[in-house]
Amino acid sequence: MIQTAIVKNKRTEGKIKTDYGINNYYKYFIKNNQDINISSNEYKDIITEFNNGIINLIIEDGLEYTIPYIGSTLCIRKDKRVPRIVNGKLYNPSPVDWVATNKLWSEDEESKSKKLLVRYLNNHTSKYVFRVYFKKYNLYFENKKLYSFKVNRIFSRLLGKRIKDEDKEKFDSYLLYNKTTINNESY
Repeated sequence: MIQTAIVKNKRTEGKIKTDYGINNYYKYFIKNNQDINISSNEYKDIITEFNNGIINLIIEDGLEYTIPYIGSTLCIRKDKRVPRIVNGKLYNPSPVDWVATNKLWSEDEESKSKKLLVRYLNNHTSKYVFRVYFKKYNLYFENKKLYSFKVNRIFSRLLGKRIKDEDKEKFDSYLLYNKTTINNESY
């Protein structure tokens, strides 16, 4: 059974942190592969190089990486985020630009008290928002919906750099289609 502990600090409020990491994986590898003589640092370098290669293939080549023995897939997807009216209220799903929002709040107390948010327009991507998508419908165990995946900061920043890179071909990905109703027909 995996032991977990709830970590509480400013950045990871209420997140569950497992007790297993790269050192535990190294010990398991050495225990099950006694004929291979490799140091802990070499093992970490190999794992890091492999993971960076996968990240590069996902971002640059649009690879859909299926994680072995689990059956889940990592890939890049895009959503169109357009403001709309829902039940008489404005709903804006675009990401918040926290740098601009904090600047606005420091300059204008009224906007801070009303909690006005400045959002990204994403005009350079035609209002699409790209994200790393964790497809878990192929998971081979129960309680799939309890599992989530969050990419690390480096992966997110590399994806953002690639999207904004004008020297390369425009970044494109598959669109996740949401069911919409047009003339009382579902598409």
